[in-house]
Amino acid sequence: MIVVFENIAYILDAGKKTATVTKNPGGYSGRVVIPDSIEHEGEVYIVTDILDEAFAGCVSLSAVELGSNVESVGISAFEGCLCLENVKFSSALHVVGVNAFKGCCSLVELSLPLNLIVIGKGAFAGCTALEKVVLPANLINIEPSLFDGCTALESIAIGEMVESIGEYAFCGCSSLTVVAFPSGLVSIEGWAFRDCISLSKVELPQSLVSIKKGAFWGCSSLTEFELPSGVNMLDQGVLAGCTGLRSVKLHDGVLSIGYGAFYNCGVIESITLPFSVVSVGEQAFRSCASLKELRVLCDAAPMCSGDIADGRVYGNAVLRVKKGLVGEYGFARIWERFGNVEEIE
Repeated sequence: MIVVFENIAYILDAGKKTATVTKNPGGYSGRVVIPDSIEHEGEVYIVTDILDEAFAGCVSLSAVELGSNVESVGISAFEGCLCLENVKFSSALHVVGVNAFKGCCSLVELSLPLNLIVIGKGAFAGCTALEKVVLPANLINIEPSLFDGCTALESIAIGEMVESIGEYAFCGCSSLTVVAFPSGLVSIEGWAFRDCISLSKVELPQSLVSIKKGAFWGCSSLTEFELPSGVNMLDQGVLAGCTGLRSVKLHDGVLSIGYGAFYNCGVIESITLPFSVVSVGEQAFRSCASLKELRVLCDAAPMCSGDIADGRVYGNAVLRVKKGLVGEYGFARIWERFGNVEEIE
């Protein structure tokens, strides 16, 4: 049964005595206050949910206040509400659905309730005015594309319980300068911070075991990077396009350098590969125009499936290898292309 009460449409569940906010044929505009409960034909119905797409495309909606009993906001519930500036969430809220606030380009700040445990993929993607977010303490996963394209986002407080940051989660957050990573973080998925051009420093926790391809691609303000000891490979393009990168530290235990890992890191002058590295991917050092020294501490030349650099790098960078191994590298596939090979103690 659908009823309209004070310009808000509801689906009533007579058995559970609950009400779900749904689309209003006349649309929604201005400030909307969703009550704790409504009364219909002498019965009280608790307002517990906002249905999928309930407010989607309501371009004149400016503010929403959720009643204290609202537990979930559905898929695309407020997607495309271009003038939505303020949302007051219920303390009972547990779930925000996929794309729930996607494209709400007037939303400036979010204060999410502590009890919120699920925020769906892309829930705040394209909120281009969003400047500040404090994520709830009980959140475990940051879903893919959660803040994708939030170009005004300057800071993000990630709760200590978060274990994973999903693909494209902060992609294109061009104003993001600092991220405080939780001490128990386990994985950063592909392209998570791609093109975060203002991100100048990352302090990754030692709990990390996985940083996937392109995670920091195009972070042009990043000047230094240290791979945590639990991550045993520098994946494809992880630091590609980090044009300001000057220092990188790889621990003894790194097994492989992925395809294009340092592609277009144009100002870095020295890179050291620890003795544990067994393979280097194609184009790993391509367009590293300032690279003067590549120190490879491996007893055997790492395997290469194809060119790891371009002619400029091969010609300008000095390949420094352990004493007695000049011949090893001089006859090894790909490594023989370096014009200058020297021994180090």
